[in-house]
Amino acid sequence: MSGEVEKKSHRRGWIDYARGIVIIYVVYRHALTGLISAGVEIQNAIYMVQESSMPIFFIVSGVFIYSSALKRGFNTFARFKFESLMYPYFVWGAIHLISQIIFSKFSNSEKGWDYFIYMITYPRAIDQFWYLYTLFAVMLLFALINFKLFKFKVAPNLVLAAILYLLSFFVETDYFSINDILFYYSFLVFGFLIARFILPVDSNFFTGKWLIYGLPVFIILQIAWYLYYSDARLLVQLDFTGFLLFMPITILGALILFVVVYKLESNNILLFFKKIGSHSLYIYVMHLMFTAAIRVVVMKFFPSLHPIAMLWIIIAGGVFVPIMLYKVLMKLGFTWLFEPPAFLKRIILQEGKPQ
Repeated sequence: MSGEVEKKSHRRGWIDYARGIVIIYVVYRHALTGLISAGVEIQNAIYMVQESSMPIFFIVSGVFIYSSALKRGFNTFARFKFESLMYPYFVWGAIHLISQIIFSKFSNSEKGWDYFIYMITYPRAIDQFWYLYTLFAVMLLFALINFKLFKFKVAPNLVLAAILYLLSFFVETDYFSINDILFYYSFLVFGFLIARFILPVDSNFFTGKWLIYGLPVFIILQIAWYLYYSDARLLVQLDFTGFLLFMPITILGALILFVVVYKLESNNILLFFKKIGSHSLYIYVMHLMFTAAIRVVVMKFFPSLHPIAMLWIIIAGGVFVPIMLYKVLMKLGFTWLFEPPAFLKRIILQEGKPQ
């Protein structure tokens, strides 16, 4: 990818739109699951595999990984990603666990102090925080392989991504996030591969011309999915054919979403998605605590409230309370909750945070 591509890029507000839509869906899933676990009779209104949303975050990260890694070099890149991903993972993962342990009688969780070990060995046990752990591992693996072996060439990256994706079907262990790393690596690589097509200003990707061919394929795949896998809600419920179909359906869906949100951003429509997306990390690390707390309060004081109304209230709280809390914490000087304090940055990054 040439330096010219890096200099002349589309404005990237659409990225935050995409993140905003996906993070709302993530909050929706967790809010819905919490209500169902609490005994509320409510049906899922969005029939898609639960893991369909997370690949988009990895694709977006892949879009910018080349320029970020090349700019910093491997060592600084690794330290920088540790600061931006693993630091909030440990801080907010610990806060999350402590709150679940202390308020266990009010929640659906039955966690103990031994779960702190799982933060290293079994990230899936720390609820939504597995994502930060996995993203860090995937980005580090990609950078290491490309700096040492592939030199950011397309063909070897594509082959390796395909191999790891297939392996993820057979390697089921979640210890050290192995299954997630194998599975999501391919989506990060896809983001890396499409960056050269969607970032340059002279790209015609967002004109939608490719939709002439892509959209019919997506529709056909959706019909096939409905006919054979309409009851599947988790990846583990899929056979090998369904697992193979999941990849093109998810990728095409992500590309269509990118075109839609680019049009929204270009016309300044539904700007709240962009605002939410710019705070997606903070929503992600905090939302489960607030969806649980709001659910308990709503069910205690308004037990006769319609389940759909409960769901909307919980989703709104899970999205907007973390944003408000983040702003309050930053004003009060609690920046160490989201990024390492200066003395720790010097230890992690040695040269300070790269610009």
